[in-house]
Amino acid sequence: MKTKILLMASLMLVLTLGGKAQKLLKANFVIADYKTGIQHTVLTYPKFVIGMDTNGNIAFLKSRGYNGSSDWGDFEDHSASGIEMIGNLKVTYYGSTDWDKEGKIKSVEGVLFNYYDRFDIHDGKGKLKSIGDEKISYNNAFDIHEKAGTLKSVGNISIKYNNAFDIHEIKGTVKSVGPVKITYYNKFDVESLRGKIRSVKGNSRELAVTRL
Repeated sequence: MKTKILLMASLMLVLTLGGKAQKLLKANFVIADYKTGIQHTVLTYPKFVIGMDTNGNIAFLKSRGYNGSSDWGDFEDHSASGIEMIGNLKVTYYGSTDWDKEGKIKSVEGVLFNYYDRFDIHDGKGKLKSIGDEKISYNNAFDIHEKAGTLKSVGNISIKYNNAFDIHEIKGTVKSVGPVKITYYNKFDVESLRGKIRSVKGNSRELAVTRL
């Protein structure tokens, strides 16, 4: 009987933790003609959608399947006055004892957000470091052929850029995102087209690279 109770308790714990996991459902990376790097990233979770800008900051946050107002413009990123609800999402913030993270979103519907801080000496302070179980990394001083600060990975999705070894391409343009391959007009093409996106191949429902 005790064994059965323990098994039931373990199952309930797993279900509770699973409800907070909020796994990434879809990722959209946006690029633009004649520009280097990822312009912004949109990550879709079961209960919310979050946007990241080129600097690894939260650009917007909105609820999925909610018809009420969830305008990011109503949000003030400060722990003392930040709103506790965005749409129907429960939001918490880091406090004054959290140093570099003070005022930033700490959790959305129980999903934890973390940021690079002063202890991450090789990375930009304040950038998103993780959302739930999904780790977010950026190129730094150890990535000698890449521009420091550019997005390197989201979870198991790796981002590659054209660099000094791609002699015919514009350095810093996005070469691939996971299995998605991107090509550009290059030095073999007329000058007015160089850097314009030629093709994006390999998109899926779960992972896509789109043009701005």
